[in-house]
Amino acid sequence: METFNKQIERIKNKLLEAKKADKNLIVFGANKHKYYLNPPVTELEVMEFERKFSVKLPECYTAFITKVGNGGNSNANSAAGPYFGIYPLGEHTNDLIYDNPEKYLKYDCNIYPDMTDDYWKSLTNDTEDDEDISDEDYEEETGRIFAGILPIGSQGCTYIHAIILNGQYKGRVVNLDMDMQKPHFTIDNNFLDWYERWLDEIISGELITTEPSWYGY
Repeated sequence: METFNKQIERIKNKLLEAKKADKNLIVFGANKHKYYLNPPVTELEVMEFERKFSVKLPECYTAFITKVGNGGNSNANSAAGPYFGIYPLGEHTNDLIYDNPEKYLKYDCNIYPDMTDDYWKSLTNDTEDDEDISDEDYEEETGRIFAGILPIGSQGCTYIHAIILNGQYKGRVVNLDMDMQKPHFTIDNNFLDWYERWLDEIISGELITTEPSWYGY
């Protein structure tokens, strides 16, 4: 995680700058999170989460929750971040897979940037077209569709942001719709780049607007 030390320090400083720039809390979600984060988690807590779910969290995300903060006072106890913020570690892991996220978070991720509409349809075909699908089969299908993806925050309604846990795109942030619209990966290389760019766009004034924000799409 030492790779991210300089970026972590920039993010801490930019959080203060962003709060000053958006002193009236105009940015979407800022009136909820108020640029506040609870203290970080310990490395032991991260290890306990990884052991429970049989995963290895991306280092970029681990650096954030162990060195910047974990949770806060926004919706769902979220920390300051895009939309309604960043969930605390271990909470809302079942946003995508309701009954048994432990079974599927460890699997390889099946989605990727620039995937075609046809590929997405092939992944979701059984859940969309089979009206008689049982609850158990539906759970298995959603587990397969969203395998290896950890929900990390709410955007309101059925939209969330999540982080890829396994495979080639590990550490990337993806925007998802729980109603099965096609996912949209952000342009950023990893979670920290995505988070820092959010701060940069607040500091520059780009996101300080009452217009609807689609940051990261």
